[in-house]
Amino acid sequence: MSALERRLTKLEDAFLTPPVQAFCLLAEPPTDAATAAWDEHRQKVEEAKDRGDFVAIVSPVRQGDRPLYDKDVAYFASEFEARLVEASMLPSARGNDSLLADAMKDAMGSVVGPAPRDKAGKDRA
Repeated sequence: MSALERRLTKLEDAFLTPPVQAFCLLAEPPTDAATAAWDEHRQKVEEAKDRGDFVAIVSPVRQGDRPLYDKDVAYFASEFEARLVEASMLPSARGNDSLLADAMKDAMGSVVGPAPRDKAGKDRA
């Protein structure tokens, strides 16, 4: 391999976007659920981990109160929090850090204060 080929390989590696890790969102069964539901849930978690997915579990149980804790799984109190993490892992369409950064920059705008109006609903000068 010549020096030019090595340099081209390094440039290609630098410009290629890294693959996006798959995101698997699961809901934890209630604590009083049947053992079959828990077995099915554990099976889904293991399948997702075997695929190499980022496993997120929505659970109402606080982290410290959880009797069984899997260190390869991220636990969230709500689906909204989990979706925020998912958006932070997705690539940006505009070259920002992530899709979440795109959404935050879109949400930031200029705030317009209330304009005084008369009783007919027309702007007062």
